[in-house]
Amino acid sequence: MTDYLGLYILTNVFCIALVTIAAIHSRVGIGAMVSQRRFAACMYVLVVFFASDTIWYAMDCGALPQVWTASMLLKSVYFLSATLAGFIWFLYMGSLTRPRFLSSRRNTWLAGILVWIHLALIIANWFSPILFGIDDSFVYFRGPFFSIQYVFVYCYLLLASCHALYKATRPENYIDRARYVIISLFPVLPAISGILQLFYWRIPFNCVAFTLGVVIVYLTELGQQISQEPLTQLANRKQFMRVLDQHMDAHRNDGMLYLFMMDIDRFKAINDTLGHVEGDRAIIHVGEALKNAVNELRRRATLARYGGDEFAIIALFENPNEAEQLKQQIIREIAAKNAETESPYELGLSIGIAQCTSDMRLAKDLINAADEALYQEKQRLTEQ
Repeated sequence: MTDYLGLYILTNVFCIALVTIAAIHSRVGIGAMVSQRRFAACMYVLVVFFASDTIWYAMDCGALPQVWTASMLLKSVYFLSATLAGFIWFLYMGSLTRPRFLSSRRNTWLAGILVWIHLALIIANWFSPILFGIDDSFVYFRGPFFSIQYVFVYCYLLLASCHALYKATRPENYIDRARYVIISLFPVLPAISGILQLFYWRIPFNCVAFTLGVVIVYLTELGQQISQEPLTQLANRKQFMRVLDQHMDAHRNDGMLYLFMMDIDRFKAINDTLGHVEGDRAIIHVGEALKNAVNELRRRATLARYGGDEFAIIALFENPNEAEQLKQQIIREIAAKNAETESPYELGLSIGIAQCTSDMRLAKDLINAADEALYQEKQRLTEQ
Protein backbone atom coordinates (compact mmCIF):
# COMPACT_ATOMS: atom_id res chain seq x y z
CA MET A 1 0.00 0.00 0.00
CA THR A 2 2.82 2.38 0.83
CA ASP A 3 4.13 1.93 -2.73
CA TYR A 4 1.19 4.07 -3.91
CA LEU A 5 1.26 6.59 -1.05
CA GLY A 6 3.66 9.13 -2.57
CA LEU A 7 1.88 9.12 -5.96
CA TYR A 8 -1.54 9.25 -4.29
CA ILE A 9 -0.68 12.25 -2.10
CA LEU A 10 1.14 14.09 -4.91
CA THR A 11 -1.80 13.59 -7.29
CA ASN A 12 -4.36 14.77 -4.77
CA VAL A 13 -2.30 17.79 -3.71
CA PHE A 14 -1.95 18.78 -7.36
CA CYS A 15 -5.73 18.47 -7.82
CA ILE A 16 -6.33 20.52 -4.68
CA ALA A 17 -4.04 23.26 -5.97
CA LEU A 18 -5.80 23.38 -9.36
CA VAL A 19 -9.35 23.60 -8.02
CA THR A 20 -8.33 26.13 -5.35
CA ILE A 21 -6.79 28.39 -8.00
CA ALA A 22 -9.94 28.02 -10.14
CA ALA A 23 -12.16 28.88 -7.14
CA ILE A 24 -10.18 31.98 -6.21
CA HIS A 25 -9.92 33.16 -9.80
CA SER A 26 -13.64 32.67 -10.39
CA ARG A 27 -14.44 35.07 -7.53
CA VAL A 28 -11.66 37.61 -8.12
CA GLY A 29 -10.83 37.43 -11.79
CA ILE A 30 -14.17 37.09 -13.54
CA GLY A 31 -16.75 38.52 -11.16
CA ALA A 32 -19.05 37.40 -8.38
CA MET A 33 -22.30 36.54 -10.14
CA VAL A 34 -24.44 33.65 -8.88
CA SER A 35 -22.78 31.21 -11.28
CA GLN A 36 -19.27 32.20 -10.10
CA ARG A 37 -20.28 31.91 -6.44
CA ARG A 38 -21.68 28.44 -7.03
CA PHE A 39 -18.62 27.40 -8.99
CA ALA A 40 -16.32 28.57 -6.19
CA ALA A 41 -18.44 26.78 -3.58
CA CYS A 42 -18.23 23.56 -5.59
CA MET A 43 -14.45 23.89 -5.83
CA TYR A 44 -14.09 24.38 -2.06
CA VAL A 45 -16.21 21.28 -1.42
CA LEU A 46 -13.99 19.37 -3.85
CA VAL A 47 -10.96 20.50 -1.83
CA VAL A 48 -12.59 18.91 1.24
CA PHE A 49 -13.32 15.80 -0.86
CA PHE A 50 -9.70 15.49 -2.00
CA ALA A 51 -8.18 16.37 1.39
CA SER A 52 -10.29 13.86 3.37
CA ASP A 53 -9.37 11.16 0.86
CA THR A 54 -5.66 11.99 1.12
CA ILE A 55 -5.55 12.02 4.93
CA TRP A 56 -7.56 8.78 5.18
CA TYR A 57 -5.28 7.02 2.72
CA ALA A 58 -2.19 8.13 4.67
CA MET A 59 -3.79 6.67 7.82
CA ASP A 60 -4.72 3.45 6.01
CA CYS A 61 -1.14 3.03 4.83
CA GLY A 62 0.23 3.56 8.35
CA ALA A 63 1.92 6.88 7.54
CA LEU A 64 -0.38 8.52 10.12
CA PRO A 65 -1.69 7.03 13.39
CA GLN A 66 -4.81 4.92 12.87
CA VAL A 67 -7.78 6.01 14.96
CA TRP A 68 -11.12 4.33 14.29
CA THR A 69 -13.24 7.46 14.90
CA ALA A 70 -11.01 9.67 12.76
CA SER A 71 -10.91 7.07 9.99
CA MET A 72 -14.71 6.72 9.92
CA LEU A 73 -15.16 10.48 10.05
CA LEU A 74 -12.82 11.04 7.11
CA LYS A 75 -14.61 8.42 5.01
CA SER A 76 -17.98 9.93 5.93
CA VAL A 77 -16.79 13.39 4.91
CA TYR A 78 -15.30 11.97 1.70
CA PHE A 79 -18.52 10.39 0.46
CA LEU A 80 -20.88 13.12 1.68
CA SER A 81 -18.74 15.90 0.18
CA ALA A 82 -18.87 14.09 -3.19
CA THR A 83 -22.68 14.23 -3.15
CA LEU A 84 -22.66 17.84 -1.95
CA ALA A 85 -20.22 18.77 -4.71
CA GLY A 86 -22.51 17.05 -7.24
CA PHE A 87 -25.48 19.06 -5.94
CA ILE A 88 -23.66 22.40 -6.07
CA TRP A 89 -22.37 21.53 -9.55
CA PHE A 90 -25.98 20.86 -10.55
CA LEU A 91 -26.90 24.34 -9.27
CA TYR A 92 -23.92 25.86 -11.09
CA MET A 93 -24.99 24.22 -14.34
CA GLY A 94 -28.48 25.57 -13.63
CA SER A 95 -27.00 29.08 -13.51
CA LEU A 96 -25.67 28.52 -17.03
CA THR A 97 -28.56 26.62 -18.63
CA ARG A 98 -31.44 28.18 -16.61
CA PRO A 99 -33.87 25.25 -16.15
CA ARG A 100 -37.38 26.29 -15.11
CA PHE A 101 -37.30 23.91 -12.14
CA LEU A 102 -34.63 26.01 -10.42
CA SER A 103 -36.47 29.30 -10.95
CA SER A 104 -37.65 29.40 -7.31
CA ARG A 105 -35.75 29.18 -4.03
CA ARG A 106 -38.12 26.46 -2.81
CA ASN A 107 -37.30 24.21 -5.76
CA THR A 108 -33.59 24.86 -5.31
CA TRP A 109 -33.78 23.58 -1.73
CA LEU A 110 -35.96 20.66 -2.87
CA ALA A 111 -33.30 19.67 -5.39
CA GLY A 112 -30.93 19.02 -2.49
CA ILE A 113 -33.02 16.11 -1.17
CA LEU A 114 -30.39 13.54 -2.15
CA VAL A 115 -27.83 15.35 0.01
CA TRP A 116 -30.16 15.11 3.01
CA ILE A 117 -30.87 11.42 2.33
CA HIS A 118 -27.15 10.74 2.06
CA LEU A 119 -26.52 12.60 5.32
CA ALA A 120 -29.16 10.46 7.07
CA LEU A 121 -27.57 7.28 5.71
CA ILE A 122 -24.11 8.44 6.81
CA ILE A 123 -25.37 9.00 10.36
CA ALA A 124 -27.08 5.59 10.38
CA ASN A 125 -23.88 4.05 9.01
CA TRP A 126 -22.05 4.86 12.26
CA PHE A 127 -24.37 2.49 14.11
CA SER A 128 -24.69 -0.17 11.39
CA PRO A 129 -22.23 -0.35 8.43
CA ILE A 130 -24.79 -0.24 5.61
CA LEU A 131 -22.52 1.91 3.42
CA PHE A 132 -18.99 1.14 4.58
CA GLY A 133 -17.13 0.25 7.72
CA ILE A 134 -13.76 -0.25 9.40
CA ASP A 135 -13.25 -3.36 11.52
CA ASP A 136 -11.22 -3.77 14.71
CA SER A 137 -8.08 -4.42 12.63
CA PHE A 138 -8.61 -1.10 10.79
CA VAL A 139 -9.51 -2.90 7.58
CA TYR A 140 -11.91 -0.90 5.42
CA PHE A 141 -14.88 -2.75 3.88
CA ARG A 142 -17.97 -1.88 1.83
CA GLY A 143 -21.52 -2.32 3.09
CA PRO A 144 -24.53 -3.69 1.15
CA PHE A 145 -25.68 -0.19 0.06
CA PHE A 146 -22.23 1.19 -0.71
CA SER A 147 -22.95 1.82 -4.41
CA ILE A 148 -25.93 4.09 -3.71
CA GLN A 149 -23.45 6.82 -2.79
CA TYR A 150 -22.23 6.89 -6.39
CA VAL A 151 -25.86 7.00 -7.57
CA PHE A 152 -26.45 10.20 -5.57
CA VAL A 153 -23.52 11.96 -7.22
CA TYR A 154 -24.23 10.82 -10.76
CA CYS A 155 -27.92 11.68 -10.50
CA TYR A 156 -26.98 15.33 -10.13
CA LEU A 157 -24.34 15.18 -12.86
CA LEU A 158 -26.63 13.40 -15.32
CA LEU A 159 -29.57 15.74 -14.69
CA ALA A 160 -27.37 18.74 -15.40
CA SER A 161 -25.93 17.01 -18.45
CA CYS A 162 -29.34 16.08 -19.90
CA HIS A 163 -30.64 19.62 -19.55
CA ALA A 164 -27.52 21.05 -21.20
CA LEU A 165 -27.93 18.57 -24.05
CA TYR A 166 -31.57 19.60 -24.43
CA LYS A 167 -30.54 23.25 -24.58
CA ALA A 168 -27.97 22.39 -27.25
CA THR A 169 -30.71 20.94 -29.48
CA ARG A 170 -32.88 24.05 -29.30
CA PRO A 171 -32.57 26.11 -32.52
CA GLU A 172 -32.63 29.45 -30.67
CA ASN A 173 -29.45 28.44 -28.78
CA TYR A 174 -27.29 27.99 -31.86
CA ILE A 175 -24.82 30.62 -30.60
CA ASP A 176 -24.18 28.68 -27.37
CA ARG A 177 -24.51 25.17 -28.84
CA ALA A 178 -20.82 24.23 -28.51
CA ARG A 179 -20.83 25.49 -24.92
CA TYR A 180 -23.86 23.36 -23.98
CA VAL A 181 -22.40 20.27 -25.66
CA ILE A 182 -19.18 20.59 -23.63
CA ILE A 183 -21.21 20.99 -20.43
CA SER A 184 -23.32 17.94 -21.29
CA LEU A 185 -20.19 15.80 -21.67
CA PHE A 186 -18.90 16.64 -18.19
CA PRO A 187 -20.15 13.39 -16.50
CA VAL A 188 -18.23 11.18 -18.94
CA LEU A 189 -14.87 11.42 -17.15
CA PRO A 190 -16.31 11.00 -13.61
CA ALA A 191 -18.41 8.03 -14.83
CA ILE A 192 -15.33 6.27 -16.22
CA SER A 193 -13.30 7.10 -13.13
CA GLY A 194 -16.09 5.86 -10.84
CA ILE A 195 -16.01 2.45 -12.49
CA LEU A 196 -12.22 2.28 -12.29
CA GLN A 197 -12.26 3.44 -8.66
CA LEU A 198 -14.53 0.54 -7.71
CA PHE A 199 -11.90 -1.96 -8.83
CA TYR A 200 -8.67 0.01 -8.24
CA TRP A 201 -9.58 2.05 -5.19
CA ARG A 202 -5.97 2.74 -4.22
CA ILE A 203 -5.47 4.89 -7.32
CA PRO A 204 -7.12 8.38 -7.15
CA PHE A 205 -9.08 8.15 -10.42
CA ASN A 206 -12.00 10.21 -9.07
CA CYS A 207 -9.87 13.15 -8.03
CA VAL A 208 -8.14 13.34 -11.41
CA ALA A 209 -11.37 12.91 -13.39
CA PHE A 210 -13.31 15.54 -11.45
CA THR A 211 -10.42 17.99 -11.69
CA LEU A 212 -10.02 17.50 -15.45
CA GLY A 213 -13.76 17.90 -16.00
CA VAL A 214 -13.88 21.04 -13.88
CA VAL A 215 -10.90 22.59 -15.67
CA ILE A 216 -12.41 21.90 -19.12
CA VAL A 217 -15.77 23.46 -18.18
CA TYR A 218 -14.08 26.38 -16.41
CA LEU A 219 -11.88 27.19 -19.40
CA THR A 220 -14.94 26.98 -21.66
CA GLU A 221 -16.85 29.43 -19.46
CA LEU A 222 -13.84 31.71 -19.19
CA GLY A 223 -13.62 31.76 -22.97
CA GLN A 224 -17.33 32.61 -23.15
CA GLN A 225 -16.87 35.54 -20.76
CA ILE A 226 -13.90 36.81 -22.71
CA SER A 227 -15.82 36.78 -26.01
CA GLN A 228 -19.31 37.73 -24.74
CA GLU A 229 -20.69 40.81 -23.03
CA PRO A 230 -22.71 39.98 -19.91
CA LEU A 231 -25.98 41.90 -20.41
CA THR A 232 -27.16 40.36 -23.69
CA GLN A 233 -24.85 37.32 -23.91
CA LEU A 234 -23.95 38.42 -27.43
CA ALA A 235 -20.44 38.60 -28.85
CA ASN A 236 -18.60 41.60 -27.46
CA ARG A 237 -16.71 44.20 -29.47
CA LYS A 238 -13.39 42.36 -29.24
CA GLN A 239 -14.93 39.16 -30.60
CA PHE A 240 -16.78 41.18 -33.25
CA MET A 241 -13.53 42.71 -34.52
CA ARG A 242 -11.79 39.33 -34.57
CA VAL A 243 -14.57 37.75 -36.65
CA LEU A 244 -14.79 40.77 -38.97
CA ASP A 245 -11.03 40.69 -39.61
CA GLN A 246 -11.25 36.99 -40.48
CA HIS A 247 -14.18 37.53 -42.85
CA MET A 248 -12.45 40.49 -44.48
CA ASP A 249 -9.47 38.28 -45.27
CA ALA A 250 -11.66 35.50 -46.68
CA HIS A 251 -14.38 37.46 -48.51
CA ARG A 252 -12.89 40.84 -49.42
CA ASN A 253 -13.22 40.22 -53.16
CA ASP A 254 -16.25 37.94 -53.55
CA GLY A 255 -18.97 40.45 -52.58
CA MET A 256 -20.51 38.10 -49.99
CA LEU A 257 -19.63 40.03 -46.84
CA TYR A 258 -22.21 42.45 -45.40
CA LEU A 259 -22.11 44.49 -42.22
CA PHE A 260 -25.20 45.74 -40.39
CA MET A 261 -24.70 48.58 -37.91
CA MET A 262 -27.73 49.37 -35.75
CA ASP A 263 -28.69 51.53 -32.80
CA ILE A 264 -31.85 51.91 -30.72
CA ASP A 265 -34.02 54.89 -31.61
CA ARG A 266 -34.54 57.47 -28.84
CA PHE A 267 -32.51 55.37 -26.41
CA LYS A 268 -31.30 58.43 -24.48
CA ALA A 269 -34.91 59.43 -23.82
CA ILE A 270 -35.62 55.97 -22.37
CA ASN A 271 -32.63 56.28 -20.02
CA ASP A 272 -33.41 59.88 -19.03
CA THR A 273 -37.14 59.42 -18.36
CA LEU A 274 -37.36 55.81 -17.13
CA GLY A 275 -33.89 55.16 -15.74
CA HIS A 276 -30.93 52.97 -16.63
CA VAL A 277 -32.61 49.77 -15.45
CA GLU A 278 -35.29 50.23 -18.08
CA GLY A 279 -32.57 51.17 -20.55
CA ASP A 280 -30.82 47.87 -19.86
CA ARG A 281 -34.13 46.07 -20.33
CA ALA A 282 -34.57 47.76 -23.72
CA ILE A 283 -31.09 46.60 -24.76
CA ILE A 284 -31.88 43.03 -23.67
CA HIS A 285 -35.16 43.05 -25.64
CA VAL A 286 -33.43 44.29 -28.78
CA GLY A 287 -30.74 41.65 -28.36
CA GLU A 288 -33.41 38.93 -28.10
CA ALA A 289 -35.20 40.26 -31.21
CA LEU A 290 -31.94 40.26 -33.17
CA LYS A 291 -31.17 36.69 -32.06
CA ASN A 292 -34.55 35.61 -33.42
CA ALA A 293 -33.94 37.49 -36.66
CA VAL A 294 -30.60 35.81 -37.43
CA ASN A 295 -31.61 32.40 -36.06
CA GLU A 296 -32.05 30.71 -39.43
CA LEU A 297 -28.73 32.04 -40.75
CA ARG A 298 -26.76 30.03 -38.17
CA ARG A 299 -23.06 30.10 -39.05
CA ARG A 300 -23.54 32.67 -41.82
CA ALA A 301 -24.11 35.47 -39.30
CA THR A 302 -22.34 36.80 -36.20
CA LEU A 303 -24.38 39.01 -33.90
CA ALA A 304 -22.61 41.37 -31.51
CA ARG A 305 -23.26 44.24 -29.17
CA TYR A 306 -20.92 46.86 -30.54
CA GLY A 307 -21.25 49.16 -27.53
CA GLY A 308 -23.91 51.10 -25.62
CA ASP A 309 -27.14 50.83 -27.60
CA GLU A 310 -25.31 49.83 -30.78
CA PHE A 311 -25.47 46.35 -32.32
CA ALA A 312 -23.78 44.79 -35.32
CA ILE A 313 -24.31 41.79 -37.56
CA ILE A 314 -21.62 40.31 -39.78
CA ALA A 315 -23.34 38.25 -42.47
CA LEU A 316 -22.46 36.30 -45.60
CA PHE A 317 -24.99 36.57 -48.45
CA GLU A 318 -24.84 35.46 -52.06
CA ASN A 319 -27.00 38.35 -53.27
CA PRO A 320 -28.10 41.79 -51.97
CA ASN A 321 -31.73 40.66 -51.69
CA GLU A 322 -30.81 38.49 -48.71
CA ALA A 323 -29.45 41.52 -46.87
CA GLU A 324 -32.73 43.38 -47.43
CA GLN A 325 -34.67 40.30 -46.32
CA LEU A 326 -32.71 40.19 -43.07
CA LYS A 327 -33.39 43.89 -42.51
CA GLN A 328 -37.13 43.32 -42.91
CA GLN A 329 -36.95 40.29 -40.60
CA ILE A 330 -35.27 42.44 -37.95
CA ILE A 331 -38.03 45.04 -38.24
CA ARG A 332 -40.67 42.32 -37.84
CA GLU A 333 -38.94 40.87 -34.79
CA ILE A 334 -38.69 44.30 -33.15
CA ALA A 335 -42.43 44.79 -33.73
CA ALA A 336 -43.13 41.36 -32.26
CA LYS A 337 -41.00 42.19 -29.21
CA ASN A 338 -42.97 45.44 -28.72
CA ALA A 339 -46.23 43.48 -28.76
CA GLU A 340 -44.84 40.87 -26.37
CA THR A 341 -43.35 43.17 -23.72
CA GLU A 342 -45.99 45.94 -23.70
CA SER A 343 -43.38 48.42 -22.48
CA PRO A 344 -44.26 52.08 -21.81
CA TYR A 345 -42.30 52.96 -24.95
CA GLU A 346 -41.96 51.52 -28.42
CA LEU A 347 -38.64 50.04 -29.41
CA GLY A 348 -37.25 51.15 -32.73
CA LEU A 349 -34.03 50.29 -34.49
CA SER A 350 -32.16 52.22 -37.16
CA ILE A 351 -30.24 49.94 -39.51
CA GLY A 352 -27.33 50.75 -41.78
CA ILE A 353 -26.04 48.11 -44.22
CA ALA A 354 -22.73 48.08 -46.12
CA GLN A 355 -21.33 45.52 -48.54
CA CYS A 356 -17.61 44.81 -48.47
CA THR A 357 -15.91 45.79 -51.72
CA SER A 358 -12.44 45.03 -53.04
CA ASP A 359 -11.19 48.56 -52.27
CA MET A 360 -11.85 48.10 -48.55
CA ARG A 361 -8.54 46.96 -47.12
CA LEU A 362 -9.24 47.21 -43.37
CA ALA A 363 -12.14 46.34 -41.09
CA LYS A 364 -12.57 50.02 -40.21
CA ASP A 365 -13.31 50.79 -43.88
CA LEU A 366 -16.34 48.52 -43.83
CA ILE A 367 -17.39 49.82 -40.40
CA ASN A 368 -17.19 53.41 -41.65
CA ALA A 369 -19.33 52.51 -44.66
CA ALA A 370 -21.95 50.85 -42.45
CA ASP A 371 -21.87 53.82 -40.05
CA GLU A 372 -22.47 56.20 -42.95
CA ALA A 373 -25.41 54.07 -44.10
CA LEU A 374 -26.76 54.14 -40.54
CA TYR A 375 -26.44 57.94 -40.41
CA GLN A 376 -28.31 58.30 -43.69
CA GLU A 377 -31.03 55.96 -42.43
CA LYS A 378 -31.48 58.04 -39.27
CA GLN A 379 -31.63 61.22 -41.34
CA ARG A 380 -34.28 59.69 -43.56
CA LEU A 381 -36.38 58.62 -40.57
CA THR A 382 -36.04 62.10 -39.03
CA GLU A 383 -37.33 63.77 -42.21
CA GLN A 384 -40.39 61.51 -42.38
